[in-house]
Amino acid sequence: MEFLLRAFAAPDTAAGAGADSAAAPAGGLGSFGLIIWIVVLFAMFYFLIIMPQRKRDKQYKTMMNELKVGDKIVTIGGIIGKVVSLKEQTVDIQTADTRLEITRRSISAILGKSTKDPNEAVQRQ
Repeated sequence: MEFLLRAFAAPDTAAGAGADSAAAPAGGLGSFGLIIWIVVLFAMFYFLIIMPQRKRDKQYKTMMNELKVGDKIVTIGGIIGKVVSLKEQTVDIQTADTRLEITRRSISAILGKSTKDPNEAVQRQ
């Protein structure tokens, strides 16, 4: 706790002409403590936000690379369909009597082979 007090303490100034100019300030760490806190906050930001997002992006790219004709998918809007054809940026899906062209980014999950319930959709890993 003392470290925190020293890190954020204002540096002491000389109280007058009679003060010893060679004396070290009581704050000690001053700006060095601030730099330490910035580094700690950046590390927390990285491990709590950036790293998990990179992991999700990697899983999504893997899922898109494994997508093939015949897979059952769920879109972001909740539409369930079977992949009929794949294009560079879009996917054609068949839902009941309708054929839809959707963007690849709108695919939320690929349904597992044994799963009938779309709420239990499993992304391939």
